[in-house]
Parts: sequence; C-alpha cells; structure tokens
Amino acid sequence: MADCKQCGTAFEIADEDLRFYDQVSSVYCGKKYLIPPPKYCPDCRQQRRLLICNEFTLFSDECNLCGKHVITEFKPDHTFPVYCRGCYLSDKWNPLEYGQDVDFNRPFFEQMKELFAKVPNQHLNVDGEIQNSEYIHYAGTSKNSYLIMHADFCEDCYYGYGFKDNRNCVDGFYNLHCDHCYDCITVHRSHTLKCCQNCTNCNFSAFLRDCIGCSNCFLCVGLRQKEYCFENVQLTKEEYEKKMKEIDLGSYKQYQEFRKRRRELELKHAFKEFFGHNTENSLGDYLQNCKNVKYSFDCEDVESCKYCYQLVLGSKDNYDIYQYGTNLQQSYQGSIVGENSYHTLFNYLNYQGCHELVYCMVMDGCKDCFGCTNLRQNRYCILNKQYSEKEYEEMAGRICEHMQNTGEWGEFLPPELANCGYNESTAQLYYPLEKEEALKLGFKWSDYKAPEPEAEKTITADQLPDNIDDIPDDILNWAIRCEETGKLFKITKQEYLFYKEHKLPIPHREWLQRHIDRLHLRNPRHFWTRECDKCRKEIKTTYSPERPEIVYCETCYHKEVYG
Repeated sequence: MADCKQCGTAFEIADEDLRFYDQVSSVYCGKKYLIPPPKYCPDCRQQRRLLICNEFTLFSDECNLCGKHVITEFKPDHTFPVYCRGCYLSDKWNPLEYGQDVDFNRPFFEQMKELFAKVPNQHLNVDGEIQNSEYIHYAGTSKNSYLIMHADFCEDCYYGYGFKDNRNCVDGFYNLHCDHCYDCITVHRSHTLKCCQNCTNCNFSAFLRDCIGCSNCFLCVGLRQKEYCFENVQLTKEEYEKKMKEIDLGSYKQYQEFRKRRRELELKHAFKEFFGHNTENSLGDYLQNCKNVKYSFDCEDVESCKYCYQLVLGSKDNYDIYQYGTNLQQSYQGSIVGENSYHTLFNYLNYQGCHELVYCMVMDGCKDCFGCTNLRQNRYCILNKQYSEKEYEEMAGRICEHMQNTGEWGEFLPPELANCGYNESTAQLYYPLEKEEALKLGFKWSDYKAPEPEAEKTITADQLPDNIDDIPDDILNWAIRCEETGKLFKITKQEYLFYKEHKLPIPHREWLQRHIDRLHLRNPRHFWTRECDKCRKEIKTTYSPERPEIVYCETCYHKEVYG
C-alpha cells in the first residue's frame, strides 16, 4: 500500500503492477531505466491526465500563417502559433526548426515547457475528410455536424460525445451506429429513440432504460425483445397506438414529466452490478468484449489493461490510459493515444503508428522520440532536435538518469504543460474544483470570459413557449438564458429543423450543461463494496451502498431477466 501524494488516500500497488512497470520500462544502450511505482492514487493519476485535455471549450481565432478564420481549442493568449489544418499539414514550416539542446543543469520538464510554448499547433484535433463541420473537435471524417467531440464517421449530428457512425443524432453520449436518436446515453445500433439509456438494437421508442431488441415501446425498463409495451405492460398494437396519440413530446412540460416517471420505474427494476457484455475476469463499468481488464471504464475489445478509460479495438497490455486505443499496446500513462501504437510512455495526443515515444505531445507516425511535440513521421528526436540512432540512445539514457535525479522520471506530464485552465479541461467534469482548490494543487485556472452571442432578442428559458408547435421561426435570432448556468445560447437552424421534424421541445439548457446532465445520469467512475440484493453475495459495483436502486450480481441479474 502507498499514500497518494496529492489527496493522501491509501491505494494498492499490487505485484502485477510492479511486474508491468518493469516490463514497459525504457531500455537505452542495453540499460533498463525502471519506472518507479506511482506516487498518486488511480483517481488523482486520471485527474492529472484529464487536466491536459480541453475537449469542450472552443475559441475564435485566426491562422497565424495564412490569416484564415479558425475555431480553436486555444484561448487568445496562447504563446505558440496556431495554424489552420491546411497550413499545419503543409511544408510551409518544419517543427524541427524549433529544436533545442538538452540542459542537464535544469529540470527536463522545464525545458519541455519552453519548447512547447513556441512550436505551432493545429487549431483543433481533426482528421480525415471534414465537410461543413468547423466546430467539431477530437473528431474525424464527418459531414454537416456541429459540436460533436470524440466522434467519427458522422453526418448531420449535433451536440454529441463519443458518436461513431451516426446519422441525424442530437444530444447524445456514446451513441454508436445510430440514426435519428435524441437525448440518448449509451445506445447502440438503434433508430429513432428519445431519452433512452443503455439500450441496444431498439427502434421507434422513448424513455427506455436497459432494453435490448425492443421496438415501439414507451416508458419501459429492463425489457428484452418486446414490442408495443407501455410502462412495462404488454399491449396490443391498437392499444399502444391509442396510448401514444395522447402523448405530445413536443411539450417541454410533458417531456420532463416522462423523464421523471422513468426514474420512478427504474427504482423498481433490478440492475446488474456493472453494465457490459461478454467480459472475462474483468472489473469495470461499460465494458464490452473485455478480458482481464481491471478498474476500467468504457472499454470495448480490450485485453489485459488496468486503470484505463475509453479504450477500444484491440488495445492490450496497457495501464493508466485515457482515450483512444485502437490496437494500442504496452503503453503506460497516456492521454488520448493510440492507433497501431506500441510502447508509448507519459504521452498526450499521439496517434497512428507511434512507437517508443516518451514524454511527447501531439505526435503522428513517430518512433524513438523523447520530449518532442508536433512531429510527423520523425525518428530519433529529442526536444525536436534530430540525432543519429547512436546519439539518441546515449542521450535518452542520460535524460532518464537526469530525470531520476530530479524526481521527474515516472510522473505524467506536469500540469504546467497544459494549454488550458483546469476549469476548461475534461478534469473539471469528473473532478470539479473551485478556483482556490485548483490553484492550491498547482493547476492552472482560466478567468477568460467568452463574449456573449449577438441576438435581436434575449429571453430566459422559462419564457419559451412550452410546445415546439408554438415556437416561431424567429427563435433563430434569439438568445436563450440557460436555466442552470445563466449563460446565453442560441438555437442553430439545423437543430431547430430536427426538433420540428421529431416533435421535440426547445432545450432550456445550454449544450455543455446538457452534456454534464447526461454525464451525471451515468454511474460515477468509482467502485464500492455492497451486497447483491438477491443472494447477498459481496460485489464491487459503481452503485454506492446508500443508493436506492436494486442491484444484483451478474448471475442473479441474468436469472431475473432471462429466466
């Protein structure tokens, strides 16, 4: 056991952990530089990986090379140039021109900070073919989409996180292979759903939770392969259609009442100790097709990983990784790293064929680099300076020894390397802090106030007409004051047409607050010990003991649902 350097919590360092640290430790000139056990608990390690990620706060700027207007993740006071995608990928500049020598009289992180403060960055993290989607971030190959993050292969989608291969989806969290879904959380391969959570292969339904293979169902929980059910009661087609004629989801008041009613139904339903399918020897939540995966969340097709979050598709033998994966192997302490990458240590935003990278940021297709940033297809570089293979091996070993002496070796990239304030980072969503708390911990804070949107008319959310049928087209010229945060937001033409087509009310909260609301509808990424409410066996679950839900172990749950 060890005590966390930041929060003081005691945490376990198991023998298997020590074996992993030994296995992935760097070797230069035949000498292994052993990674020491972590000084921070798993939560504080994850917090520090998240504070470097700005996934949601966007700003208006100009490309510092061609002058083109861009939307960027970097606030206006950035010290480094910001380039549009075309300029960033062009041969008009060379990141090696910013290379610098290593100074063994100063901490290495201090030298990295100097380098990172001057090398140009791409305005947003996007890849593939992007059409009419200038406000998407950490995303690729999308069309006619707006404010979707960690999304790929989407079209006509708005306000989503973790969208993959979706069409006409709005306000969602981890929706995969879906179309015409609204206000949904973790729905897969589904069509025309409204306010559904943890559902697969469901269609033409609303207010479902934990349902599989259901169609034309309303206000139901825990159903399998059902049709024409209302509040978990089986009806005939005629009875169901008659019931549905009495419902008007275009009314904001009715919509909220049904949301509340579903919560009441959930408290009568038994939930499995974790959400996931096809797992073996694993402990986590939202795991699919996972084997030997421990203390991890939102992972799919992953094997032999621990303390990992949102990894997918063939990731194997990794510890302490946030986001991405896709055949990431033998890696430790990374934030948004992956895609056919191997043995990357202490990195942020490295992807597509990266190997043997240590303490790097924003790298693509690079190998054998140490302390570098914004390189593409480079090898044997340190602080963006080119070396020969022999020189690199010798110098990298010296840096490891230097970092061991300064106490830097084995720690993730320090908070001072973040290009955003803590309150602008993903960490604030999962580990919210007040300004004084963040500064006390050595984290950055941003006092930047974005300008309010220009509008012909400003109204509070409670002044909106209740029903979408009563909303005038002129709403596109209004600014609405969020009922929760007080921030002003506007309705875009595309989303307005979606609400009209699907008979849905105008939202009363700004888009980021809606994302936070959905996040809070999922269980926290934390484990508690409690008893199965059926057999009384002790289980580890993300349902805390004081919560009112009925929670069964996996065995009892399957007996209850499938008989």
